[in-house]
Amino acid sequence: MTLNKNEANEGKLRRELGLSTVVFFIFGYVVGAGILIQTGVTAGITGPSLWLAFIIAGIPNILSAIIVAYIVSAFPVSGGAWVYSSRLGSPLIGFIVVASVILHIIGALALLAAGFGNYFELFIPGSLLPMAIIIMIIFYVVNLFGIKFAGWVQILMAICGDFLVIFIFIIFGLPHIDPAKLTGAGSGGMFPTGFVGIFMGAVILSFSYAGFTSVIEIGGEIKNPRRNIPLGILLSFFLIAVVYTLVAVVMTGNMDWRTLGAMEGTLTDVAALFLPIEFVIILNILVLIAIASTIHGILIAFSRDLFSAARDRIVPSVLSKINKKYGTPHWSLTFFVIATIILLFFQTSIIDLSVLCNFAVTIPGLALAYLPIKLEKKFPELLKKSRFILNRKVIVGIIIFNIIYNLFAIIAMIVLSPGVVVGALIFYAIAMLYYILRRKWLEKKGIDIEEICKTIPEETLEV
Repeated sequence: MTLNKNEANEGKLRRELGLSTVVFFIFGYVVGAGILIQTGVTAGITGPSLWLAFIIAGIPNILSAIIVAYIVSAFPVSGGAWVYSSRLGSPLIGFIVVASVILHIIGALALLAAGFGNYFELFIPGSLLPMAIIIMIIFYVVNLFGIKFAGWVQILMAICGDFLVIFIFIIFGLPHIDPAKLTGAGSGGMFPTGFVGIFMGAVILSFSYAGFTSVIEIGGEIKNPRRNIPLGILLSFFLIAVVYTLVAVVMTGNMDWRTLGAMEGTLTDVAALFLPIEFVIILNILVLIAIASTIHGILIAFSRDLFSAARDRIVPSVLSKINKKYGTPHWSLTFFVIATIILLFFQTSIIDLSVLCNFAVTIPGLALAYLPIKLEKKFPELLKKSRFILNRKVIVGIIIFNIIYNLFAIIAMIVLSPGVVVGALIFYAIAMLYYILRRKWLEKKGIDIEEICKTIPEETLEV
């Protein structure tokens, strides 16, 4: 039977995003968590060496981004985390990754929404929870109108929010840096909490780099993905690493690190030390836009993971439904928004939500460590099309480093928030029970997940 054009395109997402959108998407996604929400809390753990914690946090993330670029250049598809892990690994590995993505994204959205509400309290005290819920609903609606519209919204918010916030804060803050504060004179020196404190801070700040790999989730909607995805990841990383270092220097160079930690200081708290109140209010508005751009980016990217997993029937197939008019996975979007709002009623702590997000990233990081090696063996025909090739020794070295780092990170997270780690482990136990029951139910329906995961999504073969 021959499918007509409309039937053939049903169930596919549209390739409409170029390199500039990829860079703006990543920048808008990443800048909004570490700098704007987590910085004050983390300064109280690291001391004046906050900037060093940002750099350390970036190392495993850029190495992971390089591995992701290597895989995605050969295997560009939306909902990449599920597709890669299930095709290169197994349905079980894929499901662990999907469960981790769900936990991570719900926690990340709650963290960002709570951060948005925290900044909004400058205008309306006590409005944290209501505004956190409202911002989630606003961007749920925006995302329903299609990837092209959502992509342009992301660019505008990145320019109006992220870039302006960083420009104003760095340009006006650098001349006011007090060397005594920056070096920790009279407050324990540059490293008052030692390497342990810096590493703990780096673990918390790891979430601030999570957006580098999020672009793989919209791989099926990016033009020339074999070139634009790896290039976009690398360009974005170097831009953001410089920004993070400068902002951290301005933060701890203008306000004593102990004060920052005690009050969980924000960007606008520090800016109030060197800017007139009118400028602080404007900066606060821009910060709200920047945080909103990250919320928006997460909804764009990770609703596609549920879409891909549902398309393969490992989660309910309703989550793979696409809006016929706008081409968006509206039920996946709905799931994430509702789940985030529920979590917000129970948890708004920045540190606890940060640990939750990072733990949910660390688990799949360990589970997926060996997948890059399997790419060459399992899909050599796809690797031949790749524009981003890595030496095998380099791949192995990166994998070993990431495994060691992730194991130490788990220990740090248990120390920081043991209750959150226990809660996350309970979530994984429930998820595994669901997986077993789902597989049995599908088998009764005559559906073999193992066979489904032997196929490659069609959009991967089209580029």
